[in-house]
Amino acid sequence: MMGLFDTIRDNVSARQVAEYYGLKINRNDMACCPFHNDRHPSMKLDKRFHCFGCQADGDAVDYVGRLYGLGAKEAAYKIADDFNIPIEPWKRESREERNTRIRNAKEKEIEMNIRRAYAEELRQFRLKMSEFFRVLHDWEQKYAPTQEQWNAEMIDERFVTAIHCKDRVEYILDVLDFGEDEEIYDIYKHREEIIEYYEREITKAQQRAA
Repeated sequence: MMGLFDTIRDNVSARQVAEYYGLKINRNDMACCPFHNDRHPSMKLDKRFHCFGCQADGDAVDYVGRLYGLGAKEAAYKIADDFNIPIEPWKRESREERNTRIRNAKEKEIEMNIRRAYAEELRQFRLKMSEFFRVLHDWEQKYAPTQEQWNAEMIDERFVTAIHCKDRVEYILDVLDFGEDEEIYDIYKHREEIIEYYEREITKAQQRAA
């Protein structure tokens, strides 16, 4: 007779449960790993899953267990419920076990949703800072003054702004890409003021140079 775990594993793949619970998987069967701070897709998913970053590995039951902080049995029951996989009545969990599992899963789902929102806001913040860096780098090259302009103090405001701002923007990007979680969060907390500041500086430089 087929056991609970065999029933689940024969009916549902790791990729199926990952997509069902909100993971976005690209055409190469890769996704950003939900089990560590993954900025570039490092998890491969098919029948099983494997992350080349944090080395998380396993099948559908293992994935759901990790995602929601459940034991293997609880994770198997959750998959059975969500995918309508029939399980023999005598193998099913008690009402108390089920209520505990559902409560734990809901708490974990809320936590995961917060993490996903945070990751998306970080991604958008990084895109904006990258946009600023490209503009400032272009200005530094394009509007660099000649010796005559230096001598005459005829320096384009866009070059001045680039010199003043580019290194700091580059530093922020380095922290977002390579910093510790606390460093990243310290900058993230001020992202709106940071974006507003550089938008204002770039706009002023454009207006003065017009």
